[in-house]
Amino acid sequence: MIPIDTGDYECRFGKPAGRASWTFRIVSADPAIRDHVFTTHKPVVFEEACHEARELAKMRRSEKITLVPLLLRR
Repeated sequence: MIPIDTGDYECRFGKPAGRASWTFRIVSADPAIRDHVFTTHKPVVFEEACHEARELAKMRRSEKITLVPLLLRR
């Protein structure tokens, strides 16, 4: 399972929970490939957003995912 780093988010907002449009940075294992930023298309619960992010990370052969803390959430 690909790990999701929530440290920066937790410092600002606490544990991620609830329904929102979550944004993740998909970190590539290859330094020549740029990281990919992914935002859920609609507000979903955090667990579902993690599942979507992991599926995308698998397709991109990435090794790490970071939850991006945004100042404005809608």
